[in-house]
Amino acid sequence: MPVFAYRAYAPDGRLRAGRIEAEAGERAVASLRAEGLQVFEIAPAAAATPFWRRDLFGRDRVNDAARIAFLREFGMLLGAGLTVDRALRLVERQAGPALRPVLADLLARVLAGASLSRALAAHPAAFSPDMVGAIRAGEATGTLTTVIGTLTASLERRDAVRRHLRSALVYPALLILMALGTLAMIVGVLVPALGPLFEGTGRAPPLAIRLAAGLGAGMSAHGPLLVGGLVLAAAGLARNWSRPGFAAARSALALRLPLLSEIVVGAELARICRVLGTLLVAEVAIPDAVAAVRPLPRNSLFRDALNEAARRLTEGGSLASGLARLQPYAPATLSLIASGEQVNRLGTVLLHAAAMHEAQTRERVDRLLALLTPLVTIAIGSLIGGLIVSVMGAILGVAELTQ
Repeated sequence: MPVFAYRAYAPDGRLRAGRIEAEAGERAVASLRAEGLQVFEIAPAAAATPFWRRDLFGRDRVNDAARIAFLREFGMLLGAGLTVDRALRLVERQAGPALRPVLADLLARVLAGASLSRALAAHPAAFSPDMVGAIRAGEATGTLTTVIGTLTASLERRDAVRRHLRSALVYPALLILMALGTLAMIVGVLVPALGPLFEGTGRAPPLAIRLAAGLGAGMSAHGPLLVGGLVLAAAGLARNWSRPGFAAARSALALRLPLLSEIVVGAELARICRVLGTLLVAEVAIPDAVAAVRPLPRNSLFRDALNEAARRLTEGGSLASGLARLQPYAPATLSLIASGEQVNRLGTVLLHAAAMHEAQTRERVDRLLALLTPLVTIAIGSLIGGLIVSVMGAILGVAELTQ
C-alpha cells in the first residue's frame, strides 16, 4: 500500500508530521481529518535508501553550507529582477550533487503552478519548517528577497557558531579518547598481568587488580547480554526520542540543569527572536510571523509559549502577554518585547534581543568549554595516577615479601 508523508496541525495547534498508509492521497487526508488533524501538506513518501547505498561521509545530504550557498545566490538573482523559475534554473546548474536533484524538483513544482514555499515544504530533509514558514510569509507580503537575505545571514551565523563549537570540542574529545585508551591498556593488559604475582604470597591483591579481574570475568560471562541490552536501550531511546511525553520530559530536564539551562534558554530565544524579528522587519503581520515561527523551537516549553501567544494574538492580546509563561526564564526579553510593542518597533527590538542572546550563549558555551578541559584533565589524571600508584605499591609490597 502506498505511503504518504504529511504535515498537519493538531487540535491544540501543534505541528504534526509523519507518514500514513492509504490507497490514495484522498483516503489519507480523510483518515487524518477523522483524527482531528488539519492537513496542509501531503505527498507520496520517498522510499528509504538502504544503508549499504548511503554515503557514509554525508555527501548525499544537503548540509548548511549547501543551503547557505543556494539561498545567497538565489536571493541575489531575485534581487536582480529574475523570476523564481529562472533563478532556480541558474542556481541548479551550479549546485552540488546533493542539492541538484532537489532544485530540479523545486523547478518542476514551480512550473506546475506551486508556490516556492509549497515546493520547499516537499523536501523537509533539505529545508527546515522555519525556513519554509519564513519564505511563505515573504511570498504573502511581497518581501521574498528581503526574507531570503535575512535567512541567509541567520544561517551563516548559526553555521559559524556550530563550527566554533566543533573546533572547541576537538581537544577535550582527543583528551578523553587518549585517556580511555590508556585506561583500557592499564586495566586490560597491565593489571591482569600482575595478578599472578600475588598468588602464594598470602597478601590480597590491591583493589585495582580485583576490580579489573571482576570486570574481565563479568565481560567474558555476560558480554553478549550487555551488548544486547545496550543495543535495545539505544533503539528504545531513538524510538521514543520524538514522542510528546518523552520530549516534554527532556525539555523539563534541560531547563533544570544548572549550566545547561542558561544555554538552552539563550539558544531558543536567539532563534525565535531572530526569525520573528526578520519577518516583522519585512512587514509581515505579527500573527502570520508567529505562526511561521511556531515549529521552530526544539524545547516544548517554548513551543507551548508560542502556541499560547498565537491564541492570544487572535483574541486581540499582545505578544508579550502571550509569552507570559517564559517570564521565569527570560524576564528581560519579555520587557524588551513589551517596550517594542509600545513604540511600534517590535521587529528592530527582536533583532537586538537576538543579537544579545547569541552573544551571551556563545560566551556561556566558551566558558563551559574552558571549564570542561581542566576538569577532564584533573579527573583523568587522578584516575590514572591512582591506578599507577596502586599497582606500584602492590609491586613494591610483593618485592618486600620475597626478600
